[in-house]
Amino acid sequence: MTTKQVREDIDFLIKNIDEVSVDPYSRISRKNFLLEMHNVENTIVKQPTISPVDFYKALQPVIVKLEDGHTELNISDYVAKTDYLIFPFSVRVSEDGVFIKSIKSTYNESVTGDLIGMQITDINGKNSSEIVELLQHYTSGESKKSRLELSEDYFNDYYNLFLKKGNAVEISLNKSQKLNIPLLRKSEKKSIASKGIVTKSYYFDVKKDKNCAVFTFNQFADPEKFRSFLQNMFADLKAHYIQNLIIDIRNNGGGNSDLGDELLKYLVAKPFSQYEKTLVKYSDIRKEYLKASEIDSTELKNYLSGISGTVGVIDHSKNVIEPKNENERFTGNVYLLISGQTFSSAADFANAFKFYKAGKIIGSETGGFIISPGEVIERQLPNSKLFLNVSSTKDFNIGATEKDWHGVIPDIQVQSEEALNYALDRLIK
Repeated sequence: MTTKQVREDIDFLIKNIDEVSVDPYSRISRKNFLLEMHNVENTIVKQPTISPVDFYKALQPVIVKLEDGHTELNISDYVAKTDYLIFPFSVRVSEDGVFIKSIKSTYNESVTGDLIGMQITDINGKNSSEIVELLQHYTSGESKKSRLELSEDYFNDYYNLFLKKGNAVEISLNKSQKLNIPLLRKSEKKSIASKGIVTKSYYFDVKKDKNCAVFTFNQFADPEKFRSFLQNMFADLKAHYIQNLIIDIRNNGGGNSDLGDELLKYLVAKPFSQYEKTLVKYSDIRKEYLKASEIDSTELKNYLSGISGTVGVIDHSKNVIEPKNENERFTGNVYLLISGQTFSSAADFANAFKFYKAGKIIGSETGGFIISPGEVIERQLPNSKLFLNVSSTKDFNIGATEKDWHGVIPDIQVQSEEALNYALDRLIK
């Protein structure tokens, strides 16, 4: 990239954030944001060569200061096109450090399972406190806690961008144990390792000995399929006289909020809404984006008629949804499992579940906040060709006030990894 191209991309980025986001400068003033952008620009243009990765490394930490979990430079698509190294573990990240959550299937034969749960204190000479600091500077999110928990999903990208040193990784663990693991690249990944492994969006298991069903809900996707799934699941629970239902959304990053409505129909006894109101920013940029997406709906027509540069308010409090008939609803005990990995529409659902007292919530505070940015548009920068995600709405969950800058707080706070066992062993008799 030339100096001129860098400046064009920065101008493009700022223009899109200014025009598309509802209230982008609530956490950092526009004056300070532009000042930091200007300082970064002056620094990066002094480099002898400037790549898209250089651009990302310079700009993303400034975007993170908006504390908007939906507005970010997307580097994952760029990394995915390279022959990247595969880090051997999925990790859990918090202010306490980096921990091994699981071993990736590619390394099952070369790494032992007794490492799960252990703390990583050093990766290729960089200690865990430095790594945690790095992760929270590069991951967009509403708080430091949210950013660190979201960084787990991007850890392999961050390893390749910031932490790699040759084709092997040196790791120190909390028990003074040192590992030196040769790494595989994407092109070397054995297809057999992933054969038959499917990440399901939703499924359930009946545990007859506990008079319980565990409904694992990983993604808010495919509303039509989900309606059919729910109908079959609740009919099955009724046929087997199951009186306890555990809904696990600990690893649910969100998606289509309509799925939350469909599930709530079976769980609450009165008309409901997940949202209090939505603020919508009208902009020429989003109008062109929506027209290009060929969406044909009343909502689109209303948006296109809005005056660009203004913010509209959609009041959801009176647009309530009717629950299922009593004979279709689940009337037993319901337990909802949440974690810092519960974001977006999944967190919205958790808040409505709590507001309407549908059951007990177990785990740790959701990463998604109950006042949160919504609807994202994707814009490709003209020169770096990186994609910029920008939020264009702001959702207030049901019951939320302007001061509610936090996630959904569980009724019973336990380590999220222990939430399922806690429900099975201590709540279900």
